[in-house]
Amino acid sequence: MKYKSTLISIAVAALVLVSLCAVSASLSVAQGSSANVQAPALVGMSVVGAPAVCAENASNLFLFATGSDNQVHFRESTDGGVTWGAPQSIHGVATSSPAATVVGNTLHVFVRGTDGALYETSSAGGNAWALTWTKIGGQLLAGTGPAAYSFTSGATTQVGWLVTGTNHALYQQWSDNGVQSPSWKNLGGYLTSGPAASALPDGSQIGVSVRGGDGALWTRSTNYGGTTSWGSWNKIGGQLLAGTGPAQYSWTRGGLPEVGWLVTGTNHALYEWDHLNDWQNFGGYLTSSPAAATSHNASGEGTYLDVSVRGGDGGLWLKNYDAATNQWSGWTSIGGM
Repeated sequence: MKYKSTLISIAVAALVLVSLCAVSASLSVAQGSSANVQAPALVGMSVVGAPAVCAENASNLFLFATGSDNQVHFRESTDGGVTWGAPQSIHGVATSSPAATVVGNTLHVFVRGTDGALYETSSAGGNAWALTWTKIGGQLLAGTGPAAYSFTSGATTQVGWLVTGTNHALYQQWSDNGVQSPSWKNLGGYLTSGPAASALPDGSQIGVSVRGGDGALWTRSTNYGGTTSWGSWNKIGGQLLAGTGPAQYSWTRGGLPEVGWLVTGTNHALYEWDHLNDWQNFGGYLTSSPAAATSHNASGEGTYLDVSVRGGDGGLWLKNYDAATNQWSGWTSIGGM
C-alpha cells in the first residue's frame, strides 16, 4: 500500500487522566493456576502484538493478528472456536496490532501503517479481501493501535474507529452507511495505550476504555454514534501491564445492557471487571493486550463472550464465556499465524 502523511490535529487535551496519588485494585497478585505457559511448540508464524477477534454469530469467529512478517493475517472458525482454518494473509505492512469489527457478514479491519496513519480493509465473510488498503489518515501514537466498533440502528449502519493521537489524546471518527464523518473528534484524555471500544447492537450506547497516565483503567461512553456529548471519564482502577491496553465488550442480558472490561495485569494474568464491580483473575500468561467479542441471539441477548490473547509462546490463545451456563472455558491454544 502507498502512504502519505496526514496529521491528526494536535489539540491540547481538555481532560487529563492523571490525577493520581492512590491507585486502587492493583492487579499484581499471584498468577492463576490456569497459566498457559506449558504450551506445545508453536505451529505457524509467531504473532507480534495483540490479536483482534470478532464474531459474526455464535459459530463464526474470526481472529486477526500481525505476524512476524509485519502483515496482517486472519483465521476463521465455523464451530465456535473448536477448530480453526489455516492462516491467510491480508497483505499490506502494519505497524500496530489490528482492530476488527463485523457488520452482517462484512469484516472491517484497521491498522496503523508505516507512515503512522490509519488504514482500513474489508471482506465479506473472510473471502475476497479488498486488493488495497484504504487510507483513513490521522497520526497514531507509535506503539499503539486502533479500536473499532459497529452497530445498526434503524436504516443506519455505523462503523466507527478510535485512536490514540501523537499528543496522547483520544480521537474518534466513523462512517454511516459508508459515508465517512468529515473530521476527527477529539475526546481528550491522556492515554498510555491504544483504546478499546464496543457498542450495543442497536447503538444505544457506545463505550471506550484506555490505559491512563497512572496505568489504571479509565472509561467513558455516549449514545448513538458519539454525535452527542460524551460522558465524563470514569476511573475503574487496577493496574495494566505497561505496553498493553484493555479490551471491552457490550451486550444485553436479561433485557438489560451490560459492559465489561478485560485487562492484562502486572503479573501477566487476565482480569475482568464486569457488572459485579469486582476484578476476577482468570490466570493465563499474557504477552499482549486481550481482545474480546460477543455474539447474540435473534432477540439481541448476549450468548457467548470470546477472549483472545497472545501467550508466552508467541501464539494465540482463546477463552470463552457461555452466558446460558454462566461458565468460563479453560485456555485453548490456537497456534500461530
